[in-house]
Amino acid sequence: MTHSKESLKYLIKTVGYKNIALGTDYPFPLGESEPGKLIESLNLSNKIKKRIYSGTAFEWLGINEKKYL
Repeated sequence: MTHSKESLKYLIKTVGYKNIALGTDYPFPLGESEPGKLIESLNLSNKIKKRIYSGTAFEWLGINEKKYL
């Protein structure tokens, strides 16, 4: 979980975007009020955003994303 552009950029650089997944603290107001807003604020390619938004979770769960997207 990150709370700043700099933290997310560092995380992408350090562990790689393929190892990052969007998550929330819902229903607790500890993070973004609008999940994904921080990701959208960075100049990331659509490929990287898609991976962070859903690809990492699909892979971790062993789900074929083509069935759902």
